[in-house]
Amino acid sequence: MSPEQLRFTLAFRRLLRLSELLDRLPLPRRLKRRIALRLGRHFSPYRRDLPKAIRGLHEGLGLPAPAVRAAANLWLGSHGLFALSLFDWGRNPRWGEPVLHGLMPETQATLKTLVRTGGLVLTFHSFHHNALGVVLGDAGTRVYGIAATEKNSPEAPYTGRFMRLINGGSEAHFRGGRYLFTDEMKNLVRGVREAFAGGHSVVTLSDNPVPAAEGTPVAFLGKRFCVGGGVVALAREAGVPVYFALLYPRPEGGYRLALQAAGPVTDVATTLQAYFGFLDRELRVAPWAWQGWAWFADL
Repeated sequence: MSPEQLRFTLAFRRLLRLSELLDRLPLPRRLKRRIALRLGRHFSPYRRDLPKAIRGLHEGLGLPAPAVRAAANLWLGSHGLFALSLFDWGRNPRWGEPVLHGLMPETQATLKTLVRTGGLVLTFHSFHHNALGVVLGDAGTRVYGIAATEKNSPEAPYTGRFMRLINGGSEAHFRGGRYLFTDEMKNLVRGVREAFAGGHSVVTLSDNPVPAAEGTPVAFLGKRFCVGGGVVALAREAGVPVYFALLYPRPEGGYRLALQAAGPVTDVATTLQAYFGFLDRELRVAPWAWQGWAWFADL
């Protein structure tokens, strides 16, 4: 682990420890939320990326300076909300119900179809992508989430206990599903195929850039880069439907679940481009919702 990675990991551990203390305090939920937002703004390890996020928000969305600053504060605060919420997943079997009760009718209809059909759910780094699996599981679909494993990570000695809380707490809502880890590729591919065959839901992140030799090119907010499309290809092979999803906190409280049915995959590149079109539309409404501002400016 490089010195910079170690500093990031230690800062993340500090945020998680502070959030754990906040979780234990006998305070009203709304007050805890306000404190969590402040913890995120002041202690998130992504503070190191704040200049990049500000530049990305300005260049990518063309926001004026006051709107950029407000969005950047919500972006960091969102990480604090995640760090608080993870302690509640394992003990609250109905954590996702408030999100589900607040859905618009068209989103409710799309979600009912997803529960009935299963398929591939393409989501984005939002700080709350693990919580998306909680919400989908609470809605009634069996969830298989693709994730990096904790056990082989160099960060494990520092944050391993919290990673197990994140994975275990969210997995408790998966209705018999589980995480499929990227460092166990044979098990991952087999698990994805079995999930598709069983009519279940596979949730994966496909928004982080990869080398051109390993990915599919997409255009997004004036930039071109490559992202991984392997799971999308497996969805095409299985003939299952694809959905685009994003879960993020609302400034006034609670969460918004954005969900779109994208149909079956006919072409991997076309599906991935539509996926980024979905993100573009959501960011016009909630620019703070995407964790990827940390790397967008460097693309």
